[in-house]
Amino acid sequence: MGNVEYKQLDLKSIDLTDTTFVITYGFTLTQLKKSIEKIGILNPPLVKKKSEEQYRIVCGYKRLLVCQDIGIEELRCAVMGQNIEDKDTFLTSLYDNLSHRALNPVEKSITISKLQKYYSGEIIVKNFLPLLGLNSHYSVLDRIKPLSGLDVKIKDAVVDGRIDEGVAAKFLNFSEKDRELIFQLLSALRFSKNKQNEVIDNFYDITKKDGCSISSILDAKELRDILADSSLNIPQKGSRVRYFLRKLRYPKIVKAEKDFLEMKKNLNLGDSIKLTPPPSFEGDKYCIEFQFETLDDLEENLKRIDSIKQNKEFKRIIEG
Repeated sequence: MGNVEYKQLDLKSIDLTDTTFVITYGFTLTQLKKSIEKIGILNPPLVKKKSEEQYRIVCGYKRLLVCQDIGIEELRCAVMGQNIEDKDTFLTSLYDNLSHRALNPVEKSITISKLQKYYSGEIIVKNFLPLLGLNSHYSVLDRIKPLSGLDVKIKDAVVDGRIDEGVAAKFLNFSEKDRELIFQLLSALRFSKNKQNEVIDNFYDITKKDGCSISSILDAKELRDILADSSLNIPQKGSRVRYFLRKLRYPKIVKAEKDFLEMKKNLNLGDSIKLTPPPSFEGDKYCIEFQFETLDDLEENLKRIDSIKQNKEFKRIIEG
């Protein structure tokens, strides 16, 4: 690397709290610590002078943290020239990271936030998102960028894969207190990505529609009883919690579903006849399908279908 001078530096002269050029997030030092204790630092960290007495990190953040942890007081470092602009210094850090590993979603968010100091959104979308393994769309930028501003617990869950990155961005629609409450629920019930999206969207819409708080929703007796029921396993609790939230968000649809299922059960259609309502009960078209193997089966199914016209509950639901 040109314009670099190698120096023996006191570790205390390197500001480990200055992350101007650092994008690393979500890591453990265990293996690196073992390696450095055994063979030392083979690749000197790269730093840049920030004042007469202090340096800031460019590359080698984890190596420096290990040095601090195991008590190394002095080490050989590569010092960048002062004439190198901050933009190019940051790009050096970014390309160094990308040369040996893929970034996690939070690191991509940190990278985007730092790039915005130097580049327009158009350039970031066109040139840098593909570099990060992302599609060149503003919607991707909008989804990834907020992650770095989330609470540590949520960021850690994104890195670990417990919370989907798209879901995590939606946490910023809530207050810090509400984020913590929702995070606790999602963590406890271990929802899949799609179900996480469903739950957090329902929470948001319920609070906007009814003007209630997340804590008041979670304090509802029905929900507390579900979570406290030791006879239910986690998937069963998750299913009931989702149904509870759907009732709050779509009370009319959920009631229509319940009435339809009760009516359908009373019709005794058997296994061969399928009665399907309009999607979300928004429409007038119902569908009846059936399967048969013989003419007798066909006749029996047609008789059953003809008989349901006389069912009062069926008429009420169909005719509205």
